[in-house]
Amino acid sequence: MPVIVGFLRRLFGGSERGPKDRGTAAAAVMASDDLGRIEEELKKIGHGYEAARLLNRAGDLYLVKGDRQSALKRYGDAIDAYLQSGEYDNAMAVCRKIIRVVPEVIRTRRTLAWLCLGKGFLEIAREHIEAYTAASIEADLKPLAVQHLLLMAQYVERPEFRRFLAEKLVELDDQEAADRVREGKAAEGVRAAGWTPVVFAAMLTPDELRRAAETGFEIKAPTGEVAADELESLLFDPEAAARARVADIKPVGEGRAEDVEEEEEEGADAGDDEEEEGADADEEEEDADEGDDEEEGEEEEAERD
Repeated sequence: MPVIVGFLRRLFGGSERGPKDRGTAAAAVMASDDLGRIEEELKKIGHGYEAARLLNRAGDLYLVKGDRQSALKRYGDAIDAYLQSGEYDNAMAVCRKIIRVVPEVIRTRRTLAWLCLGKGFLEIAREHIEAYTAASIEADLKPLAVQHLLLMAQYVERPEFRRFLAEKLVELDDQEAADRVREGKAAEGVRAAGWTPVVFAAMLTPDELRRAAETGFEIKAPTGEVAADELESLLFDPEAAARARVADIKPVGEGRAEDVEEEEEEGADAGDDEEEEGADADEEEEDADEGDDEEEGEEEEAERD
């Protein structure tokens, strides 16, 4: 009987795809339609919380379509928009979503580590720094990771955490930096600047980190709010860094194309799990907008700096 049914389907143009296949195809078509509307709306909105929400939704829909690269880019844009809007819980939730889709990501790990530091979740930050360090070594991006760990050392005062950072710097083959971190203290005024140094560090692009590493320049964490046109001088002009005291933080250069660039360098290959992840996209968007209460509850119990 199944043979006859299959023959009739082929004869009259019927499909042998099951309900799940048909549902996936229909979801992809609907996702394309929704994406068109979202992209048009984003042109009108620009930046802010509403833009972040739409960018996050666009990432979900690109996953439904099976377009991982576009999904990562839109998720990355959403993280930046949430950071600029002061929506740090939502930024953390999008980071977790990316890690579920592509566990071997680099930039998202260190962004999440910075957000955990900003909230005082040092033990959770350790886990992400461990993963970030290992991925950076695997991808031959050690000089970029050194820049971030040195920035973290400017932010965190606690001796045991500084020793942990020093150990990671040794793994990154920078003994001199490790010694300085182990023997030194947090930079004056950085922690008092609140979220400014956290957002500044989280939004540094790979190009900016690479430029600093190649020129031997150690990036200094800001101790006050930074205007968009001052970020370049803040990165590479210590005198300008000392004068920085204005406006809102904005992205520099190309901004975050999320982990696409660093993933290509590390040869990331997450397989074909996008459709399965995309099926849960709507639920994950709610996680991002609501701040992932369950994980936040666990983090609130973490040791604070």
